Parts: sequence; C-alpha cells; structure tokens
Amino acid sequence: MWYTGSGDKGKTKVPSVGEVWKDDLLVQTLGDLDELNSALGLCASIYPKLRTVLLSIQSRLLAISSELAGFTLGFSEEEVLALERSLSQFSADVPELKHFILPGGSTGASVLHLARSVCRRAERSLVALSRERSLSEVYVKYLNRLSSLLFVMALWVNVKEGVSEVVWKGSSWRSEGGAAPRS
Repeated sequence: MWYTGSGDKGKTKVPSVGEVWKDDLLVQTLGDLDELNSALGLCASIYPKLRTVLLSIQSRLLAISSELAGFTLGFSEEEVLALERSLSQFSADVPELKHFILPGGSTGASVLHLARSVCRRAERSLVALSRERSLSEVYVKYLNRLSSLLFVMALWVNVKEGVSEVVWKGSSWRSEGGAAPRS
C-alpha cells in the first residue's frame, strides 16, 4: 500500500522532534528542500550533460534533509568546498556579466534558473528555521553557494548551446550577441 493515512489530520512525524503539524517550519523547510531536489532532477533530465554533478548535489540535499530530521550523516564544510570547485570549473567557460539578465535562454538554462529560485526559497526557510532551532551553519552556506552554482550553470548552458542572454535595461531590454564579454 502506498499510503498510511496517518497524516490525514494535518500532522506528520519527524524523528528529530516527533509529531508536528505539517505547516511547522521544520516540515516547510524539508518540503522546500524536497522541491529543490525535484527541480534538480528535472534539470538533469532536460540537460543530461550536468547529470553527474546534479545527482551528487541531490544526494547532498537529501543528507541535509536527513540531518534536519534527526539523522547524523557528517555533512561538513567539505560539501561547500566541492560546490566552490564546481563553481570555478563552470565559471571558467562563462564570460563576465556586466548587466543584469533576465532568467531564461535555452530550456536547460531556464530550468536551472527555476531551480536557483527554488534554492533561494529553501535557503530562506532554512535561515528562518536556524533562528528557531540550533542548526549547523554549513547548511545555509551550502544552499547559498548552490544558488550561485545554479546561476553559473545556467549561463554555462547558454554558452554551450549558443543562446544569447537577454540583458535587462530597466523598462527596456535588448538581446546581447552571446553572453557579456569579459573585461
């Protein structure tokens, strides 16, 4: 059977705290992390060239969720350093931006931008939760770095696909002939 019915009255069980309402901030944060994980799965299916790195990130997000739920998996600063290494690798192929851009471009870049915005929401939930409960600071740091990586990956995909970024110019916009040049 694929359902228990135990949550039908609006409560769920989280090992770290026991039974809580489904709108509890911890449950909200776990849900936001789950949504981010699903968005990354979509990114990997739409742009398979990123599958390996995205699967690794999905695994790390599940580790954060597991630790929030009460399991100790040893999530550490090394996870943040791994994201920083990936950021360096992807940004090496991306010209420096000199303007704000509108999220979009190729389908792969668009879903990465969407995942980035979901990541920011999950980060906000995690920050709110950390103000309520004692949490490792590395979780917020990881999501902050992840949103930067997803942004750079979106730019990288557009470069690889030969799709121009759309530069935002206040109330007007124009399409650049590729990403903004390096200075």
